[in-house]
Amino acid sequence: MEPVSFEFKGFNNELVEQLAERMSEALQGYEFKGFLVGCTFEDYLSDEGKEMLKKKFQPILVKRLEEELGTKADYSNADIEILVNFNQDLVYFIVRSVYIYGRYKKYIRGLPQTKYYCFKCKGKGCSHCNYKGVLSEESVEELIAKHALPMFSAKYAKLHGAGREDKDVRMLGPGREFVIEIIEPKKRSVDLKKLEKKINVAEKGKIEVIGLQYCEKGKIREIKGKRNDKVYLALIACKEDIGEEKLKGLIDEYKIKQRTPQRVLNRRADIVREKKAKIIEAKKKDSNTIELKIRAEAGLYIKEFVSGDDGRTKPSIAELLGTECECRELDVIDIIE
Repeated sequence: MEPVSFEFKGFNNELVEQLAERMSEALQGYEFKGFLVGCTFEDYLSDEGKEMLKKKFQPILVKRLEEELGTKADYSNADIEILVNFNQDLVYFIVRSVYIYGRYKKYIRGLPQTKYYCFKCKGKGCSHCNYKGVLSEESVEELIAKHALPMFSAKYAKLHGAGREDKDVRMLGPGREFVIEIIEPKKRSVDLKKLEKKINVAEKGKIEVIGLQYCEKGKIREIKGKRNDKVYLALIACKEDIGEEKLKGLIDEYKIKQRTPQRVLNRRADIVREKKAKIIEAKKKDSNTIELKIRAEAGLYIKEFVSGDDGRTKPSIAELLGTECECRELDVIDIIE
């Protein structure tokens, strides 16, 4: 929200009225229950002078604002923070974000969780991304935001997920937990059932959102701190024909040492992680294709568990079968709470 200017000619009733009027105009159209006011007084004033103004002038301004805005100041849970800077003769507004919790399912491949910025130009636009700045046309974040933002009269939103799947992995089962943060909303009391229905009708076949409900910012840390096991369905291409006996021999529990995969080394520390996985089912689809149902500990890279990643993951499906393997399709089909 843009700051507004005012003309400072001394701490008097005229200044109080001017500030109250300018703030009220700036906040027209904003829905909020409580506000707080903070003042930054001129640098040349002594600490004693600043403290005196804080005790005398600021309460008068707050009282006048309560009358003008028709709501009470709330210093514990304010929807709007009003910061008056007398050094710059500007008033700044901080609008508290709205947070919405839910789960999403993703039914198509090639759809990233959040906006997929070009790794070469970092979103600026280059020949690699056709000067778009992004490597995908849309994301789960954008599909939700394009319906939520108009209802909240906001311009920006940010999706915080409980982990993320690769863009070519479908998210099925109960869905992945997320919080969508609506930034600088003018409206705060949207009917989330209507929003949920609007998203699910418009984006049918792409994504589905479930159980939307308002939450506090702390919910983000809560869901990001979860380390739930997940169940995957992996379609795997093998270089050689796999016999039924060898295939059934895969059904077991494994302790895995996985060095950071080569494909994410540019954004992850190169360390060895110890993870557990259990192959629950193994089926042959054709002579060189198998399907595995795998329950894996959070943080295990399944594609590399399949291929071995040039020996960086041990054991791997490829090592256990004694042939080259590649994960062709991967779905998350359950999250173990």
